[in-house]
Amino acid sequence: MAVIKASKRTFVEELATNPQVNLMVVCERLGAPFNDGEAEISLADKVAEKLYDKPQLVTKMLQQEAIEFLLQCWEMEGDSLVAQMYLRELEQLHFLGFLSYEDDTIYINMEAKDKFFFSLKSHRTQEQMEEYTRLENILFGMLFLYGVLDIYECCEIIRDNMIEDMTYDDLEEFVMHRVVFWQSGILLRNQTNLRLIYASREVDDRNDVFIKWSINKDISWKIYSEEEYKELALANGIGNWSGIPEFYDFVMQNIESDQYQVMMIVKSLVVKIQNGVTCTELTQTYTNLLKSKEEQNTLCELICKLYKTVPVYALKGHTREELEEEETDHRFQVIPGGKE
Repeated sequence: MAVIKASKRTFVEELATNPQVNLMVVCERLGAPFNDGEAEISLADKVAEKLYDKPQLVTKMLQQEAIEFLLQCWEMEGDSLVAQMYLRELEQLHFLGFLSYEDDTIYINMEAKDKFFFSLKSHRTQEQMEEYTRLENILFGMLFLYGVLDIYECCEIIRDNMIEDMTYDDLEEFVMHRVVFWQSGILLRNQTNLRLIYASREVDDRNDVFIKWSINKDISWKIYSEEEYKELALANGIGNWSGIPEFYDFVMQNIESDQYQVMMIVKSLVVKIQNGVTCTELTQTYTNLLKSKEEQNTLCELICKLYKTVPVYALKGHTREELEEEETDHRFQVIPGGKE
């Protein structure tokens, strides 16, 4: 258990306890100019000035879980909680100087509390948190389906299907601020058209995905519902695709009894399929986990089914099964006329 106490540091001093590189990243995201090798205390002062000037940036940068945890800590000063359950939130909040976690003690920065308490407790902030979480879930769902996000393309999909007043500038600004605490991808800038790109760390070869998108220009983006994007985001990229429940049950009964390990096996297979690994390579990899020939055959059938029903990065979120059906429909078209 960690005891929650008041810190004696100022807000700037709290920020300055972060590594220099972290402070430089925050300065960059906040648009605060800095010099290479600039001292931590100087960088921290620039971050504090930006956040004091625009407190709404705190809501845009921190994820909802982190803000809710901060509000909880503010109300629990003097009490204890299980810090291990909130390590991600603690990391984010320390990054922005709101607290520190040392020797089983959570130290609340009182200057930050005095400055941001009412703005973070306001009704408008609660609405903004929900709006940003909604947008974050949509983007994470897209990331799990497409592998690489062209933020301009994402903006069009979101505006046309979910949030009518979404603009590219607003979406880019949100990504630039929130990405500080996203660990799922890499932020890039297309030097040709200056578009922002966010690439998943689960993509084995980004260039290969771009090349296949270029080759398959006739394939449009597979658009999912907002709820489907959200469900995928919350399920760590494992959708309820045809064959997933059966594969999960088979692994649980025949390969691994630990639920977490089973999910890791399912996740690894899904990512391999999305990256374009061949069905033959997949079956060879996973059937080695079994000795029984009958069980190996069953596993092969399950893998081959998922091979067709799991969306593929290079196919812009489509499944192989969908494109095969579409190709068949185009190949055999009904000719009007003839005898009735």
